[in-house]
Amino acid sequence: REHAIGVALSRSPRSPRLLCFGSAVNPGLKALCVEYTVGKITDPAAVRTYADKHKATIAVIGPEAPLDAGVADVLLADGVGVVGPTQALAQIECSKAFALDVLKKHEMAGLPAFRAFTSMEGAAEYLELLGEGNYVVKADGLCGGKGVKVAGAHLASIDEALAYCEECLPHFVLCEKLEGQEFSVLSFCDGESLVHMPPVQDHKRAYEGDAGPNTGGMGAYSCADHLLPFLSTEALAEAQRMNADCVKALRAECGAPYRGILYGGFMLTTKGTMLIEFNARFGDPECLNLLSLLEPSTDFLAVCEGIAHGTLASVPIAFQPLASCCKYAVPEGYPDKPLKDIPIDISGLKQPELAYLGAVDQLDDGSLRATGSRTVGVVALAADLEAAEKQAEEEVSQVKGQLFHRSDIGTAPLVLGRVAHMLSLQAAHARSAGAPPIKVGVLGSTRGSSLQPVLGAIAAGALRGVEVVLVLSNKAQAPILDRARQQGIAAEHVAVGGRSREQYDADLTGRLQAAGVQLVLLVGWMRILSPPFCAAWRRRALNVHPSLLPAHAGGMDLEVHAAALAAGDEKSGCSVHFVEEQVDGGALVVQKACPILPTDSPQSLKARVQPLEAVALAEALLALAAEIRGGPRAGTAASSSEPLSYASAGVSIDAGNALVEVIKPHAKSTNRKGVMGGLGGFGGLFDLKAAGYDDPILVSGTDGVGTKLLIAQQTGGHATIGIDLVAMVVNDLVVQGAEPLFFLDYFASGKLEVAEASAVVAGIARGCKESGCALVGGETAEMPGMYDPGHYDLAGFAVGAVSRANLLPKWDAITAGDVLLGLPSSGVHSNGFSLVRRVVERTGLAWDAPAPFCPSTPLGEALLTPTKLYVLSCLEAARTGKVKALAHITGGGLLENIPRVLPDGVCAALDAGSWSPLPVFNWLAAESRSGPMEMLRTFNCGVGMVLVVGAEDAGAVSELLLSLGEAPAVIGRPRAAGAG
Repeated sequence: REHAIGVALSRSPRSPRLLCFGSAVNPGLKALCVEYTVGKITDPAAVRTYADKHKATIAVIGPEAPLDAGVADVLLADGVGVVGPTQALAQIECSKAFALDVLKKHEMAGLPAFRAFTSMEGAAEYLELLGEGNYVVKADGLCGGKGVKVAGAHLASIDEALAYCEECLPHFVLCEKLEGQEFSVLSFCDGESLVHMPPVQDHKRAYEGDAGPNTGGMGAYSCADHLLPFLSTEALAEAQRMNADCVKALRAECGAPYRGILYGGFMLTTKGTMLIEFNARFGDPECLNLLSLLEPSTDFLAVCEGIAHGTLASVPIAFQPLASCCKYAVPEGYPDKPLKDIPIDISGLKQPELAYLGAVDQLDDGSLRATGSRTVGVVALAADLEAAEKQAEEEVSQVKGQLFHRSDIGTAPLVLGRVAHMLSLQAAHARSAGAPPIKVGVLGSTRGSSLQPVLGAIAAGALRGVEVVLVLSNKAQAPILDRARQQGIAAEHVAVGGRSREQYDADLTGRLQAAGVQLVLLVGWMRILSPPFCAAWRRRALNVHPSLLPAHAGGMDLEVHAAALAAGDEKSGCSVHFVEEQVDGGALVVQKACPILPTDSPQSLKARVQPLEAVALAEALLALAAEIRGGPRAGTAASSSEPLSYASAGVSIDAGNALVEVIKPHAKSTNRKGVMGGLGGFGGLFDLKAAGYDDPILVSGTDGVGTKLLIAQQTGGHATIGIDLVAMVVNDLVVQGAEPLFFLDYFASGKLEVAEASAVVAGIARGCKESGCALVGGETAEMPGMYDPGHYDLAGFAVGAVSRANLLPKWDAITAGDVLLGLPSSGVHSNGFSLVRRVVERTGLAWDAPAPFCPSTPLGEALLTPTKLYVLSCLEAARTGKVKALAHITGGGLLENIPRVLPDGVCAALDAGSWSPLPVFNWLAAESRSGPMEMLRTFNCGVGMVLVVGAEDAGAVSELLLSLGEAPAVIGRPRAAGAG
């Protein structure tokens, strides 16, 4: 960031004299400065002395810590113009509680639900009100970007949240969790005027696909139209308005103008643009994108002077209509255990002016060393994001050392996946908003603790389309009644009064129906329900039981937990089931489990199961509410004429349509000669004559990717599994000499997640494009009940063509004197993953742990390395007429696939020393304790494709393959079967 600020200032036509007072030497910034001093940047007196000594006239403060320390105040007192707010105004970033309280006081729109705390009193109750999984805990004060923990991503339960709250004392803030897409809008501010910069999207997670720990930012992108793909002009205007409202609120609160950079972090949600937080300075990496986008005619020094002196309105400011992409190279192990003091080399940069140095030291000999944090940021500008991303990727790949970067930032699969995620949320919101809420009645005899998080989730909007309208209790003093009344819900005590069970239950049914109740929840209900009640509310009444039914059915409260302990159960949990005449005998709807600990008592086990009850109730409510929307209403089944809908059965036509719109650009990008029409028809059309074929032989193939899918689903690594699918099919076509012409895919899931599916299809399109094969259509099947949540299946089908003369293998031409050329694989490819997963289970490694065979890469990501595509190189080789056969090494390994292309009476002799297996295979062999023959029969062991060529042609074919980026090696020869 500071290097980028220095570069922007140095471009001023007035050739300013740059001075730097920094916490460390940045070699890039130092080269721009006439004087550079290292000191304590949070010491106002030291900064004042430095500024006075060198007669500085304006100061641009980069990081937030000096602002919080009051550096701006002392410089202003000495007459130095400052780009950065005073200590009091900087609290908009430095104190989460101050920021939210001030903005709420001045009625700024777009604030999440929140409450600030100075002790633990009330924290548990507020977390329950927000609801399990719907909260964010923010430490107050500056935490270097590490003070915010989000339910689901960092906190698995309210108990964990409370433990983190205690760590944050004496000040912390609890907020509603927002779901949607994050973006940033930064503004130049002089206290009166604001000039907004183009919106940018940052990437906080360390690894590809938004996986891994949070960082300060791995890179960012912006678009040429100064919007973002998921962002409308209206949503952007809301964010810009909030920046302006914030400046006004601060002026009213502090009585002074905010002069500096205001960084608004926002979330686009189904409720509109919502605030995440404000920062009081440039973001890093956003600063690199935005200052690079300034028009050459914009004098950044004049902009800084306008901010500092309150004259911003008179300064011409413009941004170029270009896309930007920034990517950071960081040390291996970053951010948790980064390598330090490691040499780096940037001499290979083709455009060194695009690179900005971060945590880097320069030695006396001029060499550079990374010091442990973000090392080099590369920014590229282009007419569109695709070109900017490609240029940034090429440049950051030239930064050498023990470093890594995210290659997916700004790529179409990642960006369109985020668009699809937003479309999916909006479609779901539109569906729920278009229907009246399902009315829920509750029967309870106790405290109703598991109901409170459900009520909080409904209030916060996490359980859209559901409304609790009535709570009934058989006990006048039941706390659940007061709990309901505090939420504004009707609550009634219904005395038994000597009535029979049937008479009493008929009264309950009458009251529930009078309130319009469609669904009944039993929460701590201490009465057995009569058969008429169960019949009236069949499949419309749910009970939560504190065990994993059918275990310990019929018990209540602590006796159930005591029974689980006495039985020596390894785990317990809760079950939500339909209410039937048989106590705890109804069909299960949701179960949630937790392990039983050796130290557990009935009380401690109850304390850990109870939060699960709330989550299970919420999931069951959502599932049953969807069913009710299309089906008969409770208690009136005989007279209801409401039809079932496809949506209520679990199939979303809207989501399917949204997916089609998202994947159309992917499919279009694969078009080639011969393609007719586009997506959405009843079939894909292909014109062979237009593709240059008159009398071809058509070759077809179909395949899947096996249980490699499970790793993609468990790690969220959906971006490359589509490449595997294409490779497994088209590599089989090319071994017959066929050019793949078109491809169709089959994607099946229990519930279509648009973001997930679009990421998969983007990978399919990428594989097709790299193979010269058109993606002409496919089938997306949504089949509720067929697949577990989060699971999907994939299959692919392709057709290729080959002239009769070029059909492979050429059985009659293969002789014992030929040569076998092996082409390297990229990894395990897509076979043998049942064994791979068993090995991972045996080692106990997590998917995000460093891969033992590649420590700089998480294990899951390393194993998901996509199958190599051999189409273009092998087709070129086959067209020379010198290739007699090709063997794709898939299931069965080298031992079973090479013989498939050899004629009768001929076998293959392989030289095991002619190639080196990839490290992943050495690891698999060691951990599985498989012998060489088992490995060769299961995996490709580093050779993914084998060519059979005549000995006299081996040199020419190898040279051709080398020119096409392959690394062929002679790995053996055919020989007569039984010979030697």
